[in-house]
Amino acid sequence: MKYFTHPEGIFEIKIPLDWHYKNEVAGYENKSPFSFELFQNTQGCFQISCYNKNERKINPNLPKGLFNNDKLHFIRTELPDDEFKIFLWATVVEDYFFMAKYVCQPTKRNLNIIKKQIKKVEDSLSTLMCLSLDRREFAMNYDRFEKFNASLAASFDLKNKAIKNRSYIELIIITANQIDAYLRLIIVHKFQIIENSSMFKLEYLYQAETDKPIMEKKIYDKAKEMAVISEEQYNQLYKLYNLRNKVVHRYIITDIKTMELKEICIDYEKICEKIRLILANIEIEQFEKNVGYHGKKDPHRNKSESQINELFSMINDKHFSKEFYRKVK
Repeated sequence: MKYFTHPEGIFEIKIPLDWHYKNEVAGYENKSPFSFELFQNTQGCFQISCYNKNERKINPNLPKGLFNNDKLHFIRTELPDDEFKIFLWATVVEDYFFMAKYVCQPTKRNLNIIKKQIKKVEDSLSTLMCLSLDRREFAMNYDRFEKFNASLAASFDLKNKAIKNRSYIELIIITANQIDAYLRLIIVHKFQIIENSSMFKLEYLYQAETDKPIMEKKIYDKAKEMAVISEEQYNQLYKLYNLRNKVVHRYIITDIKTMELKEICIDYEKICEKIRLILANIEIEQFEKNVGYHGKKDPHRNKSESQINELFSMINDKHFSKEFYRKVK
């Protein structure tokens, strides 16, 4: 299973690896009800809603739970409907009302599938935890970090496709993105070491629509300022940045040749690998100093099958594409 975190960190819940979060891809607002369903051959939709007592009146007869506790009790009911089956679960945690819903259209053909999905719903609800105010920033922090890593991992699918197709302009753009991502990770991990903290500087890992962006060149400048890259590497990054912009924005109006694109790709890949190794060393430094995200576990240990499947599921979420879909257990 994989975590879903409320956008404001109010709750966390584990959901099955073969479910995807529907709100974002369907154009719905990122708020209650939060909807999930199978990526392929969907038979129904699971929704979970969370409301403060100021938003919705709370039924005093519902079971009541505590913050930071996943042993919650739910009242389960089924709504009468001629066309659909609608299962409801409800509970209260402190000042919050939770309502979960599974909506499906059962037929003789999909009845067994529906039963399995209902079991998944109940397994998922058994992990629901409403977080106290002091734990919410931490939850949001780690949620954004995990999504950043999944996006970085997903970029390799695009990169491999570009290599296969010899799409050099696309490869230049993707590799530049990966360098930027590695440097951002280096910066936030270095800050954790300096500040002896487990929190991430989210401004380097996430950019909302209304956020002021931290552009690539600023990332290069910050990396040099923190002495995590050399003067030579800094200059090479700027040189490649200018070449990349020439390729992307001025390919037609300059004398740059198509034959040059392959060499630019090679130069980008060389510096990308050097930056990746700097990140690997920063991760090891965290582990050796027992600080930051990698302070407790060796960052380069072999990952379990469940961890790999969780990453694959998050990559599926990032792509939301049949072309790159990975089956998960």
